[in-house]
Amino acid sequence: MKTKNNVQKAVLRSAAVIVSLVLISYTVSAQGFWERLLSNSSFGDIAIALTETGKMNVEAAGANTGNAQFVIETEPALQLESWMMDYSKFNTAAFHIEAASDTELTIEPWMMDESLFEPAEKALELEDWMVSDAMWNI
Repeated sequence: MKTKNNVQKAVLRSAAVIVSLVLISYTVSAQGFWERLLSNSSFGDIAIALTETGKMNVEAAGANTGNAQFVIETEPALQLESWMMDYSKFNTAAFHIEAASDTELTIEPWMMDESLFEPAEKALELEDWMVSDAMWNI
């Protein structure tokens, strides 16, 4: 049994080493893939610009001569309505708060019958198989 465990451990360790080598080879070969993928998209341009350390020659763009007008948006003034001035709608005395009350608990006749209740749990009994030497290999 001990030999089987040692063999299984050795097989698992070698499998882990092989899998890690395969994954490392994929990541090394995938570096060119990521560069090609990022070079064909605008997101790629941003990512490459952030990762490159060389300086890029960027020409200054001409001044934008477009006319930009900003409009200040305003909302219309709110109007006061008659119900807003009616104090009876907002009077706190209009709310009736009642304390919750439950019916009083009573003792029913079946609660007083002691034959319905057991004062303690039944004692546990040992069975033959529990004390058998053959069962537990003692």
